[in-house]
Amino acid sequence: MPDPKKDIIRLRAEIVEHDRLYYKDAQPKIDDQAYDRLKLELAQLEAAMPEFKLDTSPTQSVGDDRLEAFESYRHRKPMLSLDNTYNTDELIDFGRRLLKRFPEQALAYLVEPKIDGVAVSLTYEYGKLIRAVSRGNGITGDDITSNVRDIRGLPDSIYNAPETLEVRGEIYMQHSEFERINSKREAEGQSLYANPRNLAAGTIKLLDPAEARNRQLDIVLYGIGACEPHDYFNSQSEIQKNLKDWHFPVLEKYWLADGIEDAWKCIEELDRIRSKFTYPTDGAVVKLDNTPRSHT
Repeated sequence: MPDPKKDIIRLRAEIVEHDRLYYKDAQPKIDDQAYDRLKLELAQLEAAMPEFKLDTSPTQSVGDDRLEAFESYRHRKPMLSLDNTYNTDELIDFGRRLLKRFPEQALAYLVEPKIDGVAVSLTYEYGKLIRAVSRGNGITGDDITSNVRDIRGLPDSIYNAPETLEVRGEIYMQHSEFERINSKREAEGQSLYANPRNLAAGTIKLLDPAEARNRQLDIVLYGIGACEPHDYFNSQSEIQKNLKDWHFPVLEKYWLADGIEDAWKCIEELDRIRSKFTYPTDGAVVKLDNTPRSHT
């Protein structure tokens, strides 16, 4: 006979182990879709059996990449996980629900490539880079400033900027650098790294900055966390323009879509060309361009 309680306990243990492999060890054993299926199955069981639901359930967390060797730092604004879907109808339905909620407003969407890298938040105060922090558990992360400062193309100072600004993005490794490192390891009889994302995650957490400098990392910035003054930006597309004007490494391409159906067409175009980007991608991110005003 099915035992929902045992299934919940089993799924929680599986997800916690996969979180450890992905976030702590940078050696995942399953792909993102398989991981999402485990979380969805657990969420459905917890919804059906609320007496077994816990605040500490992995369905309530975003993983945790923090290591004891690093000093922790609290994000001014949490780095939350994205809701995801692999279904066109679910995306269209999401847009239609927003239209019902904000019937008097035209809703435009920004469609961006989803980069398969290591999430990072950079804090600039009065235009000066003072700290780089990993995503951690979404609330606090590891201070990885010493390794991030050496990434090429990252400005140490920006001008005409807000007093305080958290810039969010992804650290990644290009395939050419990944292949160079693996070729060297193969010649030395060492084990090979599985993919660029895992190698980038391990490199950014190296305790020796000199060793990290021997591996070439790259970064792309695409979003904002905390910002003072808080009304400095009016839209996601304005954020993209400012990041480019401040000479950050930015997305090679993004789309401004007029409605959710147009957003889906942009996703299809992205899927056709994303293999040409310099960074690895594993999907699309859809954002409302302007923040809608609610009358409720």
